[in-house]
Amino acid sequence: MKNVFYVLLLLAIAGSAVAQSPLLTLVNTEKKFAQLSQDSTTKTAFLQYLAPDGVLFTKGKVTNGREMFETGPENPGKLTWQPVAADVSASGDLGYTTGPWESRPKSLSDKPSAFGHFVTIWKKISNNNWRVALDIGIMHPAPPSPPVNMIRAATGIRSVTSPDSLKNREELLAFDNQFIKTLEKTGAAATYKQFLAPQARLYRMNQQPYLERAAIDSLLKQPVTLGFLPLNAAVAESGDLGYVYGNSQAMATVAGKAVKQMGNYLRVWKKDSQGQWKIVIDLVSLEPTE
Repeated sequence: MKNVFYVLLLLAIAGSAVAQSPLLTLVNTEKKFAQLSQDSTTKTAFLQYLAPDGVLFTKGKVTNGREMFETGPENPGKLTWQPVAADVSASGDLGYTTGPWESRPKSLSDKPSAFGHFVTIWKKISNNNWRVALDIGIMHPAPPSPPVNMIRAATGIRSVTSPDSLKNREELLAFDNQFIKTLEKTGAAATYKQFLAPQARLYRMNQQPYLERAAIDSLLKQPVTLGFLPLNAAVAESGDLGYVYGNSQAMATVAGKAVKQMGNYLRVWKKDSQGQWKIVIDLVSLEPTE
């Protein structure tokens, strides 16, 4: 009888540990964030969950999210979203969530008037709560099927490095710059093939997310020249997960005419089992110039 009791106790402890895992806590925080937006307003939700230095992007400009919402007007519409994939660093202090969003003109009973996908970078703050460090997204047409109410953790073994946050940040910025230089020299198809993780997600404005390798390969063969200017980066204390964001631009030929687009980008990097940085999310948000 005692043996049974101890087995049950160990299972209960294990179950509690899983329930309190950083990944699950992060996902639940994202869901509460989204629920507050539904129950109240988007402004209320962001002001509650944004970190003091949380970053948002407005028409190509990087802005302090709290200042933007505190000084901006209330949006009468309803913004809804849900996470479908997430990951957290080994140190449990940095993570991301991503999934589809929908916008409605006035109420939840309205039909969606806009669709897209978001990526939110989360960090632990002094009270050990998750708060939004960065939020960015793309718009695209209505998806071919409704989003599935599920959550999937990112896969892949990671390599943990020295907990020197400044050194790791400088290393990641240098690596992102190396990626950019390689891109300029060898083109998108060859460069991304070298740097993409197997589970990578690519987001582009006005296009459905690219999740499968065949679709990604097709995207990268398109005659578009991408350019990036890194502005900032952050890396988890464990050195295995980080992100870089900045300005971006693209040159393409449409109907024989050169079209320039400018905007922002976010790349989420994760170290693989060999200790190499690999891209797990690559988001480029561009708009045509005037």
